[in-house]
Amino acid sequence: MLQKWITSIGLDIGTSTTKLIVSKLLIANQQNQFTLPGCQIIDRRVTYASSIYTTPMLNDVEIDVQRLTVLLEQEYKNAGISLDQVEAGAVIITGETARKKNAESIVHYLAEHAGDFVVATAGADLEGILAAKGSGAIERSAETNAVIANIDVGGGTANIALCQNGKVIETFTLHVGGRLIRLNSEGFVTYVSSHLTEFLKNNSLTLREGEKATFEKLSSICQLLAEETVNYVNALIVSPHTRSSIPEMIMVSGGVGAMMEKQKPKTVKEVAIHGDVGPLLAYHFQSIQVSQAAETTRATVIGAGMQNTEVSGSTVYIGSKRLPLKNIPIVEIPVQQEEKWNPLMFQERARAACMQASTIFSAEDPPAAIALSHFPYCSYKMLQELAKVISAEFIACFKGAKCLVVLCEQDIAKALGQALAKQRKELEIICLDQIDFTHGDYIDLGLPVAGEAISVSVKTLAFSS
Repeated sequence: MLQKWITSIGLDIGTSTTKLIVSKLLIANQQNQFTLPGCQIIDRRVTYASSIYTTPMLNDVEIDVQRLTVLLEQEYKNAGISLDQVEAGAVIITGETARKKNAESIVHYLAEHAGDFVVATAGADLEGILAAKGSGAIERSAETNAVIANIDVGGGTANIALCQNGKVIETFTLHVGGRLIRLNSEGFVTYVSSHLTEFLKNNSLTLREGEKATFEKLSSICQLLAEETVNYVNALIVSPHTRSSIPEMIMVSGGVGAMMEKQKPKTVKEVAIHGDVGPLLAYHFQSIQVSQAAETTRATVIGAGMQNTEVSGSTVYIGSKRLPLKNIPIVEIPVQQEEKWNPLMFQERARAACMQASTIFSAEDPPAAIALSHFPYCSYKMLQELAKVISAEFIACFKGAKCLVVLCEQDIAKALGQALAKQRKELEIICLDQIDFTHGDYIDLGLPVAGEAISVSVKTLAFSS
């Protein structure tokens, strides 16, 4: 078995902080005389973790690209790596930072100057998924078969992910974070987020810039924020096909989660040690008996690597000349979760998955790959109904897309591809089978290597355990 270590980096530019992590991923080629080639991560090790920096800003709406670049160059030196050594990775712009005026230009700049990355400008939904992977919530849900909630609380947002059976089933975002209120050591308020003002008003509370806040008032606000966040998670009404009870466990990650193990601040000066109310908010999360995640501050970023490389099945359908294609996000849709095939239930799942994907991923074409799981025996009628639903929901959510990629676990790609092509003649169809995928991964599609079969690389974010 051939093995190779590759270097992977993870960079998280968040509302409050920026951090870099370097990992080594051991890739094993498991090819033998009886099987097609296949590669898999069999070991991963974090070899370097940077200091946690305050995200450099020019002003309230722009990130300081120059200072960020200098910071990263220095961290590369500290880690003892050069650009040509980096073979995989993720750049993630999270929280309120993703909404800054120059966020997109920073992603493109880093893509050109920081190695060969899988680059994502993370919206709140994607950030919640990444945090759930890194915090251990997804793994815990796979072990227990229970619903596990992860709340990733940073400076500006709390990204909530509900996990079940090793997958994220729902994501939500609240404007809850340590830097919604900023203050100096004497207790004078220097900033109050507009998102918080309305919340305070609805709860008969006020806090204004320039005001000298008391410890009691700050504590009341933080207690209310923590309690309302947890109450929201416990009261969520989710599709009965994915969830039927409140979470068995609620985990808190992010910068606020990291401070939960510390002692309660007792004075305004202790609260404002970082210039915000993060320590006090962390205490109030701890006091309502939620769990601190195994990985907190770095939950959303420990690098990215190649999960497996394989060759697609022999019954593929390639109705496009776009190959090769890189970095297509995978969106999983269960075909059958009921006792019998129910096209209306499948349509509900397809619509929800496509709508969520349209809010997470960029307007690239193809915007996402539809991955069909839980696939039972498929009759001709069922195949036609599948094709009709998939094409209709895809077009409805991705109006500008011209290429549809569909992944199957079973050997039906050619027949399904032909059915999809008849449904929408304006769509270029790529349908592949025998693909081992996971929701949230990315896929690369290569050129044909053996007849109609093509080389496939499925990449996933790799987090520390």
